Amino acid sequence: MSLTRNVNNEKCLGELPSFVSSILERISSFPDIETRSLVLDQLTVNEYPPGVGLSPHIDTHSAFEGSIFSLSLAGPCIMEFRRYLEAASLPNATSSIDMKVENLDNCTSILRRAIYMPPRSMLLLSGEGRYAWHHYIPHHKIDTVNDSVIRRASRRVSFTFRKVRVGPCQCEFPEYCDSKR
Repeated sequence: MSLTRNVNNEKCLGELPSFVSSILERISSFPDIETRSLVLDQLTVNEYPPGVGLSPHIDTHSAFEGSIFSLSLAGPCIMEFRRYLEAASLPNATSSIDMKVENLDNCTSILRRAIYMPPRSMLLLSGEGRYAWHHYIPHHKIDTVNDSVIRRASRRVSFTFRKVRVGPCQCEFPEYCDSKR
């Protein structure tokens, strides 16, 4: 079985359920200017048992527009981010203590960052973070945050809200764009 991260625009199931209207109201109050006019029309709900994570990926450019919002419920987790860059184009990473730069054998470099997501936290992916950074949740039952051990709960649930794209992607990151490759 192959996994595809795309949307069939002809198979819309209708409007989002009414129980998410208060979440959508909160999203519309985010300070990011793009979110004020963004009409989210796609919801993915996932349940993760303890130790189950999320494989590294960038949400498909050709399927979804702009910002992506992910509400983390039930249990906490660590979400990690990676950006793959050529060594010659690396920015100065010394300004952030939690960012590491690693040189791999093939002369590719990786920027890494981790975010602790407690229950009821909302993640906003936009701009470079949305279009150029892979995000994932490691397959662990225990995470370490600032030298503290965080046990994952019996389950974690996420609600991810997106806007389905109706035209071609015009993002500023063609090297990561599935519609440009």
